[in-house]
Amino acid sequence: MRRAASAALVVGAVAALLAAPTGASAATPADGVPVLPGVPADVSGLRGPVVTHPVQEPFDYAAGVVCAFPSRADFPVGDLTIRTWSDAAGNPVVAVETGPLIMRVTNLTTGRSVQRDISGSGVLTYPDPDSYILSGNDWSAGFHTGDRPQNRWIVASTFMSVRISTVAGKTGKTLLALAGPYEDLCKTLA
Repeated sequence: MRRAASAALVVGAVAALLAAPTGASAATPADGVPVLPGVPADVSGLRGPVVTHPVQEPFDYAAGVVCAFPSRADFPVGDLTIRTWSDAAGNPVVAVETGPLIMRVTNLTTGRSVQRDISGSGVLTYPDPDSYILSGNDWSAGFHTGDRPQNRWIVASTFMSVRISTVAGKTGKTLLALAGPYEDLCKTLA
């Protein structure tokens, strides 16, 4: 649960937010537990879901950290819900994040800003204790110097998957997949 909530904060512009393909929705089987996109069909043996409602706080990037210019992201609309399933030891296994999120990004040098809808539902998986993977569409990730790729702020429309790892106290992102149209906010706001 701690790592699922921190996913939204660490990824920040990532907004930890993933959107299901158009028309995807949760189904409710006879036992009354909704089946959400990306959640294993059989969650027996897992505990949860534990439901949290993280708040996406505004954040700033200094010049050169992500874009060549200093930037700020704020979220005029946000109503997120995270459902997290854990193993018997309390370690997160899978989480689904849903809800509306509108992100406004501003180039602090020029004052120019754009607003993007990065709402929807997405999946967080936890392959090991030091990392998690965010996957879905209609979400955003800021890639810092040293990430792969570096110095890009991607808003994906079709699909994006990013691995976020923390090694020796340093967090880094690796783009695993990017399909379909996308935007680089560093170029848009340059």
